[in-house]
Amino acid sequence: MTHPISDTDSEPTVAMREAIARADVGDQQREEAPAVNQPQVEAIEAVSDPAATPRCANCGAELFGEWCAKCGQESMAGRIARRTLHRQWGRVRYSMVALVVHPGLLTKEFRDGQRARSIAPWRLAFNIISIFFVLSFVTDFHAAKFPGQDSTGTLASLIGAAAHHVKVDEATFAERVDRRFNAIFTALTVIPIAVSAVLARITHLRRRERWSVHFVFALHLTAWSFIANFVYYSAMRLLGLASYATTDDPYVRNAGIALLAAILLWQFGYVLLAFRRVYADGWIAAGSKAAVMVAVRLLVGNGSAVLALYLAAKTLTLVP
Repeated sequence: MTHPISDTDSEPTVAMREAIARADVGDQQREEAPAVNQPQVEAIEAVSDPAATPRCANCGAELFGEWCAKCGQESMAGRIARRTLHRQWGRVRYSMVALVVHPGLLTKEFRDGQRARSIAPWRLAFNIISIFFVLSFVTDFHAAKFPGQDSTGTLASLIGAAAHHVKVDEATFAERVDRRFNAIFTALTVIPIAVSAVLARITHLRRRERWSVHFVFALHLTAWSFIANFVYYSAMRLLGLASYATTDDPYVRNAGIALLAAILLWQFGYVLLAFRRVYADGWIAAGSKAAVMVAVRLLVGNGSAVLALYLAAKTLTLVP
């Protein structure tokens, strides 16, 4: 038996209408949703996956940029030697120009935290000292010639007595002293550095700078002084003024004194400008402090050289 189809059977029920409405809303939301950026997905997966995150080959820390934030090693691959050479040459060039042309600039940058662009102060100072002795064939700076430049004859007597004690001729003994003198004098350089740092501290008590700033100032000043000494001894040799202190020729004596005065005046001007830049001194205050610094360093430097010569000769007499 068949039943007739009623009007209510042909119309959708309430539940069917709600299901259709939900399906339409879902389709509309999928159509309006923005497309997913594939690189963003890969970046998120790389961060979430520890194995895909680049790590430092030296310490294993995660890398973010060109340098490792933990150990400081460069993270960029390829041509490392070329980049390192270019970067180091840039630091050497900047440090030398700033040291010679801009007194006090390196110390000021060290104090203000701008240290990456230049060479470390202690490394700069002792490298310049080493180069000064390597270039002794240009300056003719040899400890064996000190006795001949001493007008009092004290150094000559010292070398002669030590040579007689070890039973060798004075020329041979002087050559041995010269080789040992370089190492001892380099070690004794800490004396003028320490004296300069203490003097900078005493003359700037109101500034209340850290001791590290004073020692860095002394290191940079010592490095520059060896450059000035290189110029001085080179000029002495070029002009034939090495024996001006013992000669009877008034021209040579006066020329040597004039050259020494010019070098001391150069040092005075350099220290004056350095004090003004680092410690913000006035012209009069900086000038008076610079005069004291140059005078003290001259005495301490010459004393260190004589002490190094004495220790070199003394240690040679103790060697069997």
